Amino acid sequence: MNKIDLNETNPNLFEICKPTGILAKGLYSGRKAIFLFLGLILYIDGLVFAFELWIPINTMGAVNNSFFMVIQMACGTFILLVYWNRHKYIECFNYFESNARINTLCPSVSCYMKKHRFIITIVISLIFAAYFGCGCVFMGEIYGNLSDNYQKIPILGIRLIGLAGYLVCLCFFIETCLYIQSCFLQVETQIQILSDSNSALTLDDVRRVRRLYCIAIETTEKINSLSMPVIAFYFVISIVESHFAFVYTIANPTGYALLMCIAQVCSLSLGIFHMIYINHLALIIYEQVYSFSFKTGSLIVSKEVQIFLTRISRANVGLTFLDIFVITPTCATSLATISLTFALATPTLANYIKS
Repeated sequence: MNKIDLNETNPNLFEICKPTGILAKGLYSGRKAIFLFLGLILYIDGLVFAFELWIPINTMGAVNNSFFMVIQMACGTFILLVYWNRHKYIECFNYFESNARINTLCPSVSCYMKKHRFIITIVISLIFAAYFGCGCVFMGEIYGNLSDNYQKIPILGIRLIGLAGYLVCLCFFIETCLYIQSCFLQVETQIQILSDSNSALTLDDVRRVRRLYCIAIETTEKINSLSMPVIAFYFVISIVESHFAFVYTIANPTGYALLMCIAQVCSLSLGIFHMIYINHLALIIYEQVYSFSFKTGSLIVSKEVQIFLTRISRANVGLTFLDIFVITPTCATSLATISLTFALATPTLANYIKS
C-alpha cells in the first residue's frame, strides 16, 4: 500500500501549520509585554474614537467612530484573554499533532498554507492601505483647524499603531482557522492515499482515518470553545459594519466612503471565508470515503465505512455562532441575500442618510 512512511520524522515540519505572527510568537514565548503593549494601544485608540464622537461630524463618520471604538476595545480585551488562556491555546495547537501521530507533512498541505498566507498578506495590506487612507481623510476634516501640524502626529501615531493592533488580532484569528483547515487537509490526504491504493481495504485502515477525522473535529471544538465570544462578536459587528459602509457608499459615493467600504468588505470576506472553509473541508471527503465501499467485500469493513459516512453527513463540524449554529457556506449565501436586500433598499436609506 502506498502509505506515507511514518518513520520519516521531522519534529519541526508540522510547525508550518501552526499560527504565525506577532501575537502567535508572543503566545509561544509567553512574553507578557507584547500582550500588554498591544492591549494598551487598542484601548487608547478606542478612547480616541470615543473622544471624537463628541466632535460634530457627518453620519458616516459618527457611525464609523462608534464601530471602531467598540472594535478596538473588544480587540484589546481579546488580546488579554488570549494571554490569560495561552496554555489552552498552545494545547489546542499541539492537540492534533500529538494525538494523530503523523510525523510527515503532505507537500500539498505545505503549499496550501504558503499560498493562503500569501493571499492573506495581500488582503491585509489592502485593508491597511484603505483604512490608512480613510484615517488621513478623516483627520484632515476633524483636526484640520489645528494651527500646528505637529499636534496631529501623536494622534496619527496612535491611530496607525491601533490599526496595526487590530490587524494583528485579525491575522491571529485567520491563522487559527488555517490551522484547523490544515488538520482536515491531513485527514483528506490519508483518505486519498487509501482511495488510490490497489490493496484491499482493511478494518484498521478505515478506523485509522476515522480516528484522524475525530481528532480534527476535537481540535475544532476545542478552538471553537476558546474563541466563541470572539467569533460571535466578529460575525455580528463585521456584517453590520460592512453593510452600513456598502449602503452609505451607494448613497454618497465619496472617496472616503469607497475606501471604507473596500476595507470593511475585505475584512469581512477574509474572516468569513476561512470560517466557512473549515466546514467545507470537513464535508468534501464524503465522496472519497463513499468510494471505500467498492474496495472491500467484508461486511465488518462496510459497516465501519457506513459509520464514518454517517458522521460526515451530520455536517455539524466547524466554528459556531455561540454554539447555536455552525458557520457554513450556506451562511455566505444568506449574507449575499441580505446584501442584495440592502442594495434594493438603498434609495430609501439614502434619503434618510442624507437628511
